[in-house]
Amino acid sequence: MKIRGLILAIIVGLVGLPQGASATIAAPPAGDISDNVEFIANIPEMKAAISINFLDDRMYVSTAHGVYAYDVTDPSAPLLLSAFPMYIWENEDVDIDVERKLLFISRDPRGFTSPASSGATFPYGAVHILDISNAAAITQVGFFTVPAGHTTTCVNRCDFVWSAGPYANAQTQPDFVGRPVYATDVTNPTNPIPCPDPIDTGRNDGVTDYAHDVQVDAAGVAWVSGAGGVRGYWTEGKHRNPLSGKIETATGCKPIPFAGGGTPDSATPSRFMHNAWRNVNTKVDGRKGDVLYATEENVVSDCATAGRFSIYDLKGSYNGEGWRNIEQTKFRMKVLDTWTPEGQDGSSGCASAHYLSDRGDGVLAYAFYEQGTRFLDVSNPRNIRQIGYYRPDDANVWAPYFHNGYVFIADFTRGIDIVKFGGSHDTVSVRAPIVPISNPLPMSKAFGYLCPLKKASSPF
Repeated sequence: MKIRGLILAIIVGLVGLPQGASATIAAPPAGDISDNVEFIANIPEMKAAISINFLDDRMYVSTAHGVYAYDVTDPSAPLLLSAFPMYIWENEDVDIDVERKLLFISRDPRGFTSPASSGATFPYGAVHILDISNAAAITQVGFFTVPAGHTTTCVNRCDFVWSAGPYANAQTQPDFVGRPVYATDVTNPTNPIPCPDPIDTGRNDGVTDYAHDVQVDAAGVAWVSGAGGVRGYWTEGKHRNPLSGKIETATGCKPIPFAGGGTPDSATPSRFMHNAWRNVNTKVDGRKGDVLYATEENVVSDCATAGRFSIYDLKGSYNGEGWRNIEQTKFRMKVLDTWTPEGQDGSSGCASAHYLSDRGDGVLAYAFYEQGTRFLDVSNPRNIRQIGYYRPDDANVWAPYFHNGYVFIADFTRGIDIVKFGGSHDTVSVRAPIVPISNPLPMSKAFGYLCPLKKASSPF
């Protein structure tokens, strides 16, 4: 079945489900699952799942065929509450304003008309603002176009959203290799106001390149990942600007550099940083807050060049080193450790890293596409250890999420998998048989697939 037909079949099937109904699978899948991972349920109708977010016990799933709300009070029996069907590409990192109960959906310039517009790069993307205050009915309350749109992230408690990616449009952005971040004031969701200037320009050794995604840490620092590295910004409050040396006031439109910079070829062969996270309590050498987790994405099955998980030391990047004269200095952060599934327990080959979720105690759940979800101990940032794995034979994992003691996994092929992880830092995983991979990650002509690196051929 072609992708478009598959999506239409899923939508038709969901429309036929009564409110409160949900088709779930309770049997564990074939594949490699460590003893400390318990399979709970699978929601197969959520095939083409891309990202998830939560509002209390409601799970919102963003897919290529729309947005869906589930009651996951009982994770073994999720209940479909409401649906907002629409073709959407790609919205990799759906965000929620928990106070106003708004959900922000990002529409990629390459999927502005439908998710099947492979190769088309429009000059603009868009953001849909959905009201999710009524669990039984998702409604759209705002919509605006923006010069980017691969991802959209809340900053300053969703008073602003930052939209990023993909590559530049040659007609309207001839000076850029990739699209920077475009910020929008959404204090009034029915009247969004764009900020006057793009953010995070010159990110790749002085070149304005592909800014891919933004993650905001507990301190309020917005980390922008993309081609060339990861850079963090203050978006509110008074801070010393390391470039001017003055105390200034940061805003969602005019942020202040904090830390970060370029990533070395030795740790990240393609130097395309997909997403990043800073747990402000993590320590290295007794220093708290200097550890940055970052995902390189390079969607190949070659172990030497596939995207990997890297940990960086922010020490030495707090004085504007990642911004000042980087076309000459080519500043690089220090690498603490890197990790891939190569040769690991439960592996059948290699795959690129994608999104991660932090349990908060030095344990991460990490997506590695067809190599499944990996549970990693990062309590020692210089020594990443696998302590569990969940790799169905048909895995195509985009993102896992810790929530209320469970892990909810967005799998583009399988839908939503729900598991429980019982491992800790003392866990030692047992090696499963290493089976040669027989079905490498398929590259869909309709979707262009995933988040590639080469401008000429990449839809991401």
